[in-house]
Amino acid sequence: MTEEQVLQLAPDAASLKAGKALAVENKWVTLAYNSRVLWGEVQGSGKDPYRTQVDLQQTAFKCSCPSRKFPCKHGLGLLILFAKSAPAFQNSENEPTWVSEWVDKRQTKAEKAAEPAKEVNPEQKEKDRLKRQQQRYQKVEAGVGELSQWLRDLVRTGTLNVPEKGYRYFEQTAARMVDAQATGLANGVKAFNAIAYTSPDWQSQVLKQCSQLYLWTEAFRNLPELSPELQEDVKNAIGWGRSAKDLGPQAECITDDWLVLGRMSREEDRITVQQNWLYGYSSGRIALVLNFSYQNAGVETPLVPGRISKATLQFYPSAFPFRALVKEHTGYENRYPEAKAFQDFTQADTFLRQIWQQQPWADELPLWVEQLVLIKAEREWLLCDNQRQVMPLDPAFGEMQVFELLALSGGQPMQVCILHREGYVYPLGLQLGNSYQLLAV
Repeated sequence: MTEEQVLQLAPDAASLKAGKALAVENKWVTLAYNSRVLWGEVQGSGKDPYRTQVDLQQTAFKCSCPSRKFPCKHGLGLLILFAKSAPAFQNSENEPTWVSEWVDKRQTKAEKAAEPAKEVNPEQKEKDRLKRQQQRYQKVEAGVGELSQWLRDLVRTGTLNVPEKGYRYFEQTAARMVDAQATGLANGVKAFNAIAYTSPDWQSQVLKQCSQLYLWTEAFRNLPELSPELQEDVKNAIGWGRSAKDLGPQAECITDDWLVLGRMSREEDRITVQQNWLYGYSSGRIALVLNFSYQNAGVETPLVPGRISKATLQFYPSAFPFRALVKEHTGYENRYPEAKAFQDFTQADTFLRQIWQQQPWADELPLWVEQLVLIKAEREWLLCDNQRQVMPLDPAFGEMQVFELLALSGGQPMQVCILHREGYVYPLGLQLGNSYQLLAV
């Protein structure tokens, strides 16, 4: 793992800064590794040194320090130092007991998880599941009916009155959607409070949000008329998606070398949502793996931004299967073959339109495009293809990231993986020779 890839694992800026400060040989009492685990002891504020371990096969951390962050600064410091190929590390197959017990326990747990679950009274289990589904449907149906009327009232009174309604007006409606177990609709209502009502196009944004909510509610009201796959997409859009335990043996599974194109995290009501975008070299498939944690708790995942995971992904049912979970992870690949890329934005747009015909709500899709050059028009940065077509960079792509992209490309055409976001593109990384260069996200 490169130092840059390790830095992407930091839970926050403070941990990253502290981890870098600990990536110094003389701060560690012991430093050792073998093919499966990395370990070290570092003197902290307590009497005894903290014991830090890293599972090199699945990229997991453990430390005896009291920090609740994952990974903690000691885990980051140890792995950063290892990525620098520090000579102080001893290659040893003789693991201390505190190391071997942890790694063996993890391997045993992984083996048990891979075993097929034993069904206990499957008929009763299915009856209970159907009963829960029916109860959930009735709650969501009531919430959809209430929101439909709310939308009609909002439009009937005119959009000019929307700014005067205030923050609380939308939060109360969103809370009722949460009670109806339709969190997707709740987030759609909360989006009204994120609109900048001082901007000249605020009315267009209001109408756009109203249209989106209306599409979701009408799609749910006509759910029985839709295909089974599109029904799942509608449920997911309104916040009623399948959980991982609902995925049965019929779910699509793809084993491939998956490049983790990039990672982003966001906060939603004290829950951290971690997004990982992946690309399969053999299948050419793209995927989104979501991980969740509550109140800044750590997320343990074998996926490392910028690295290739040898894994089997299990996809959620959809008209365009995109979201997936890691069913099995067997290790990492250090070879970076060239990805299959679109020749220009026209080809990429054709691909997107085909997806939207199947699944109208698909967004934030990663795409490889060849021969892109970064240019600036007035105050706006754009990516230009070989046909002189341009796409504006997402405003969230910061100035330092723009400079990094300029430095890496040297002003020459490059093969870039972009994240398509409602008319903008966000560069996740680029192909540089036989390697993938991850951009800061």
